Amino acid sequence: MSRKTRKGLGLAAVFLLLILMPRVQRTTMVEEIHVFERKPEKYIIVIDPGHGGRDEGATGASGLKEKHFALSLALKVRDVLESDERIQVLMTRSDDVFISSLDKYRPNFANENQADLFISIHGNSFRTPSVSGTETYYYDFASRRFAQVLHRHIVQAAGLRDRGVRRGDLFVLKYTNMAAVLLEIGYLTNPAEEKLLFDDEFQRSAAKAIARGVKEYLGLRDI
Repeated sequence: MSRKTRKGLGLAAVFLLLILMPRVQRTTMVEEIHVFERKPEKYIIVIDPGHGGRDEGATGASGLKEKHFALSLALKVRDVLESDERIQVLMTRSDDVFISSLDKYRPNFANENQADLFISIHGNSFRTPSVSGTETYYYDFASRRFAQVLHRHIVQAAGLRDRGVRRGDLFVLKYTNMAAVLLEIGYLTNPAEEKLLFDDEFQRSAAKAIARGVKEYLGLRDI
């Protein structure tokens, strides 16, 4: 039985209990529900920089490539998270290499390493340059709260248009056995956002925001 299935069964039991509760108790309990059944010695977080190698991803307004943005931000997220001894970070790629989607390497890598969380980092694109903002995707219910928490922190830090949290049928989310999200930080095809997304200070701020979201979701206080 996968970790998602076990969590789903546990949540079903909780919701049955909620039906029998008075409204005040029910509201309090919903706010306190946490998806983790255990507190490991180290939480394993898989960071997935989108694209890589000959898969360049989106091309920005000035020609900059999504694959480079995704890797640069992902490395900063790794560094911030690994400053906490309770967290171990694994990367699906740490340099500019091509990863085929045919064998589902990215979700399989997370599953095989029994990760607690999976975060895929991307930059968005659209044919209309004025389109802008931050979007966060999840696939199943067990990942929705994680998506909401991360999205809130990123939007606050980035200051870009809030395009919301959405359900997406994306293979990197669909085939993972843990809470998984895909972050579209901003639009590379928007000239102003492209410049911002490749700014080191902006990336450091976004990385810290992602780390804060991870820690909030895991219930980890700063030490």
